[in-house]
Amino acid sequence: MNPLLPFLMAGDPSLEALPGLLAEAKALGLEAIELGLPHSDPIADGPVLQTAAQRAIARGATPLRVLEALAGITESPDIILFTYLNPLLQLGAERLLSLLGPTPVKALLVVDLPFGEEVGFEAQLRSAGYPMVPLLAPTTTLERARQILSERPDPGPAAPFAQRFAYVVARLGVTGTGQGTDLQPVAQRVGDLKGLSERPLAVGFGLSDLKSLAAIRALGATPVIGSALVQELAGGRSLSEALSERLVADA
Repeated sequence: MNPLLPFLMAGDPSLEALPGLLAEAKALGLEAIELGLPHSDPIADGPVLQTAAQRAIARGATPLRVLEALAGITESPDIILFTYLNPLLQLGAERLLSLLGPTPVKALLVVDLPFGEEVGFEAQLRSAGYPMVPLLAPTTTLERARQILSERPDPGPAAPFAQRFAYVVARLGVTGTGQGTDLQPVAQRVGDLKGLSERPLAVGFGLSDLKSLAAIRALGATPVIGSALVQELAGGRSLSEALSERLVADA
């Protein structure tokens, strides 16, 4: 099981710092990492990630420049590109694929892509080796989850974690710490979803302390850490300082 799935905002603190951050993440033994494309009008990001995106945009981190900055990088975990649909449609599938080719991106998590919409666009990306990560909200019924997992199929155990996992949203609302996440319904949810599929699960929204990370791992799922990590990096901590103790699987 992948012990942790961190989130970074591309371009924060700068695009020039991105290769070094990714190399540091790989040196820590991380298999995969979420990388956010800065977006001016997010719907799921809380205040910390919104502010990070605004800083990145102010420094010129457009989707195109982020993808260009990733080209040729080999010292990196597998990247799950966390983004919104409009920037991808503006690039178009063919140009997007040409930009993704020389990067470590292995999958995309498109937050505002309703399941069953833009089917041709999604199919074109998946056939080229860039699947969309299934996103399962607390309000997603099990029957709907079964359908989503079927339509965004698990490529199997030989595929990397980045291309296999489904993202389980731990609670309603936006990302961020300090709001509290009740893990009891999360435990029930993870158990129910494991009954539908053998694919790996990652759980995110409101997780950062060692206790909550360990609780998610105890369920056999991978915890996602985003806002807390972005905030600590903005405060001057290194990636190693922020993640080392959180990578201990039995913390």
